[in-house]
Amino acid sequence: MTGLVRKAMLFTAAGCLIASAAMAGVPSPGNSTVPACVSIVGSLAGTPDNIGSFTVTVRDLANNALNGASVVVDLSGCTDIAICNNQLDAGALVNCAAKTTRKFTNIAGQVTFIVLGGSNGSGNATTLLGGVKIYANGTLIGSPTGSVFDLDGSNGVGINDLSVWLTDFGTFGNPAFGRSDFDCSGTVGINDLSVWLTEFGNGSSAASCGAGNVCP
Repeated sequence: MTGLVRKAMLFTAAGCLIASAAMAGVPSPGNSTVPACVSIVGSLAGTPDNIGSFTVTVRDLANNALNGASVVVDLSGCTDIAICNNQLDAGALVNCAAKTTRKFTNIAGQVTFIVLGGSNGSGNATTLLGGVKIYANGTLIGSPTGSVFDLDGSNGVGINDLSVWLTDFGTFGNPAFGRSDFDCSGTVGINDLSVWLTEFGNGSSAASCGAGNVCP
């Protein structure tokens, strides 16, 4: 009987070790860090606008940082936003058909993105809050809201984008279209206008994707 008990204990311990090893590689949404909002931006003289920079930290179920994890920013649910097929980032892999951009985490489990793109003009707002999906090794770890400064999708951030924002702002019932919620408040309000005006004045998103550089 004693031998059987020992064997059972050994099998149990082995099972726990196997389970722990399996857990060690699985990204944990609760332990990972994803921003509540991300801003899709343009560029200036071939340099992505740094105001759009955001960092994702991927940790597993044991709270260990995951090195080399595949992190995907998925905008397929944002039908009013387009991304550029050239993200001006050698580390970014773009899949236009899936409307995603992918990068890999460093030894600290972190990866930083600047997503280049624009929106599609006045009256075309469709996506509400939480439209962006972020995956790590295929596991959904966050659903931030995606805003975009180039609201008309052409010629970078310019005065025509203000007209688009005003249309989103004035929509009856204010359903908080994510593309115009620049301050991440969950509503489209006057402070978002202030954020947009600052971005317009900076001139750091003066260029949009450009002809032939927009994912279809």
